[in-house]
Formats: sequence, C-alpha cells, structure tokens
Amino acid sequence: MTQKQIAIGLIVLLLIIGGTTLLPVEYPQADEDVHRGIEVAGPYGVQNIPEVTLDIALPRYPEKAMVYRTVDTPVSKEDALKMAKKFGMSGPLEEDEINYVIKKDPYTFEIEKETAYMTYTWEKRWSGVDPRDSPENLPTDEEARKIAGTFLISHDLMPEGAVYSGVTHGEGFFLNSTDETSIQNYKDIKVLFTGTLSNLSVAGNGIYVTVGGDGDILKVAKRWREAEPYKEFEILSPGEAIEELKQTGIVTTMNSPQKATVDEIKLCYYASPPGDKQPYLKPTYYFHGTVEGEKGTGTFFQYVPAAPELGKGVY
Repeated sequence: MTQKQIAIGLIVLLLIIGGTTLLPVEYPQADEDVHRGIEVAGPYGVQNIPEVTLDIALPRYPEKAMVYRTVDTPVSKEDALKMAKKFGMSGPLEEDEINYVIKKDPYTFEIEKETAYMTYTWEKRWSGVDPRDSPENLPTDEEARKIAGTFLISHDLMPEGAVYSGVTHGEGFFLNSTDETSIQNYKDIKVLFTGTLSNLSVAGNGIYVTVGGDGDILKVAKRWREAEPYKEFEILSPGEAIEELKQTGIVTTMNSPQKATVDEIKLCYYASPPGDKQPYLKPTYYFHGTVEGEKGTGTFFQYVPAAPELGKGVY
C-alpha cells in the first residue's frame, strides 16, 4: 500500500493552558519546523518539570524589542483574481463560504476569504504517486532551493521579510509482495521560507514550494499574518524567561518528565493563523532541548512570551 508523507499546510494550533499562557501544540519530533513557521500537529499537553538545566551559554538580547500590531487581510474576489493571475490563472472563479477556487489543468488555486491562506497545487501529482516523481528524477536539495526561490521571485510571490529556512522531503513506498520489503517509489522536496520581523524569525509565518521530478512545481502554500510596528516594550532576559519556563512547564511526549536540559534559546515572534484574534505579535522566547523521564529520554519545546507588560499569553 502506498503512503505519501507530505505535510498539508502551514497551520499553528494553540492550546490554552491554565487560562494564562497560550502554547503551540505539535509533534515535538518536528518542532524545528514549527519554529521556522511551517508545520504543527498534535496535540501534546504541557507537563510540569521538576528540574531545568542549561547545556548552552545564555544568549544576549536587547532590553527592549518591537511589538507589532496585526493587520487583518480579508480577500475579495478582485484580490483572489489578482493573486491567481500571478500563477497565470484567470478563471472562471468558483466560490463557497470559505474559499475562492480557480482550476486550470493541471493546477488548482485556492485562497481562503478570511485568512488569505493560499495554495497552488498540481493535485494529481502532489496527492498521488507519479513515475515522474521517483527519487532518481529529483533535483538535489540545493537545486530545488534555487528552483523554488526563482519561482517565487519571478511570480512576485516572495513575501517581504521571507528568508530560506530549509528543506523537508515527502516520500512514498510500496510493499514488495515477494519478500515484504519496502521500496521507495515517490519523493519530493519541500523548500521552506520563514517570515522575519526586526531580524527575528516569525514562528507561524511561512511559505513553501514543493518541487518534484525534473524540477516541476507540485505545490505552493502560504500562510502569513501581516503586521505593522506598534511600539517597543521592555522584555525579559533569557535568564528570566527560564524562570518563567519552570513555572509554565514544557511540551513533550515524555511521560512523567523529571529533568529538562535546554540546548536552544531563541528570541522570535509567534504568529497564530490569520483569522485568530491575535492583536499583537509579541517577542517570545523559544526553548528546545532534551528531557529525561522514568522510561527514557526525549525532546521538548516551549514558547515563553517576553513582554510582561502585555500579559503572559502569546496573544
């Protein structure tokens, strides 16, 4: 049986913990993708941690950082047609309660009315298995990066502030009936770009391009919360954020975690999906590391809002 392992969106899910802190929920095994602003899934809950230690030196950040005010971006029919035109698509325009859709074989363009979440997809190849997308037909990761960047720039689709953040791979296998071994018969390369504000990454803002065999574009997806500068606020130091982390707890699959060791601390912004009521993008500390429990070790992550004057939630 064929299984295609491709992420389907740029969705950030939030879990309200204790009525005070809003926390992302995801598979911790892939939390680096979330930090780049791409995939989130789950859910896994927040767990208390008796001990937190550091495996790195504390980074140094300014005492103040800019807070951004979010800007709603509802999409009209005219907006949808303008965006579709960038892909060489002109209609007819279909409409339902949520989306505008244009189909022009082999691609389908969709954009959500409320959130502006946009996809451009070669459905038969992205959602199935095509011989053109066997592993030997793929470009290298670096070639795919250039193909994706060139496509976005040449089609006026690269958002302001977007930076390259890495690649992931979708893969498909079938079971050899003779010896029941798995044989790979599908692969693609997803090139990820993340948003930045004030030279800090924006977890939750992202655009990706899926590149298939012969460098063909199989999918483009964009989820991006627009924002404008509001004003600077004093922020927590990394050491103060660690103390907040001890109070908040960590997100992990580990049962009964006993000790967390931080191996990464980054100051970033956290953007929930457009359409959510998030008035501000606040500077937020991202923590990642390893965790020890009764039955082994695992990984954890957490986001700790850094502007206490605006409250403890990432909203």
